[in-house]
Amino acid sequence: WGNMFATRTRRLSVFQQNPLWGPTRNLRLLFAIPFTLGVVFLFCYVGWFNRIFGTANIPVAFFFIPIPFAVVIVALDEIRKLVVRTYPNGILARIAW
Repeated sequence: WGNMFATRTRRLSVFQQNPLWGPTRNLRLLFAIPFTLGVVFLFCYVGWFNRIFGTANIPVAFFFIPIPFAVVIVALDEIRKLVVRTYPNGILARIAW
């Protein structure tokens, strides 16, 4: 999810590119987040799917490990976007995307 929100635009911040309102509104993102989480829980914790796909239950603690990585991805991309907006002709703006 961090990658999804970070790469929505090349230069605008997550806060400027709001998915809830404005010209860049995309409510499908808000439906996609619980849907993907539901699919994960469906395939990981429903015994019928476990037998068919050969999967096993994942301890809930392991779901929280990627959260700091997502926060870091969003934070680094926000810093990159700020530098690109501040220096539009700089070297980072030329190599960014």
